[in-house]
Amino acid sequence: MRNTFRLANSFIFILAISCITYSQEAESYKSSQSKVIKDDVLGISFPEIGKVEKVDSSSYRMILNTTNEGSRVSPVARISVSSRLFVDLPGSYGGRLYLDSPRARRLLKNNVYIDTIESGPVKFTRQYWTVYAGMGTWECVVNCYARESSNYYIISLSKNVTAGKPGEHVDGKQLTAGQIKARLLSSLRDTSNVMVQQFNKLVTSFQINR
Repeated sequence: MRNTFRLANSFIFILAISCITYSQEAESYKSSQSKVIKDDVLGISFPEIGKVEKVDSSSYRMILNTTNEGSRVSPVARISVSSRLFVDLPGSYGGRLYLDSPRARRLLKNNVYIDTIESGPVKFTRQYWTVYAGMGTWECVVNCYARESSNYYIISLSKNVTAGKPGEHVDGKQLTAGQIKARLLSSLRDTSNVMVQQFNKLVTSFQINR
């Protein structure tokens, strides 16, 4: 009788462990799978890596789920289809800066680095913007774009960071805009950063459905 009781307890324990293990594996599998957003009108599809909302007929906004250093505001990814090339600078410029407009000339100095990133057959030009927004706050934007036919496909990442005022003294040394921009650019290109990893996944998984 005692052996039977021990056997029953062992069976229950093994069953409980199996259920926990299965639950953890299922949750892990679920978290590793990204829902795909498909827009047949715009002819695009991309992974849902955060909370998605459709802003208007040609653009989406996605709040990323990351831990942010230097900012209490979550980074935001935006996906747009436009006939004109722009960079979205809501925190410093107040919205979309169209790069073919006269106003863009004085702000081009804030485009601190350019390279490329590919998503299958589509090659995106990737711009890194660091724009001073006042009160020690900088708007950091990674702006990726590709042109197909008459449209620009624009995917951007924006993050506001408190990084200091140009000219102020910290630890006896004067901060320069160049030093701050270099530090911000380094963080935007740091592939060990979860935010950068998520955004790169968004760009490299983006598809234009021809």
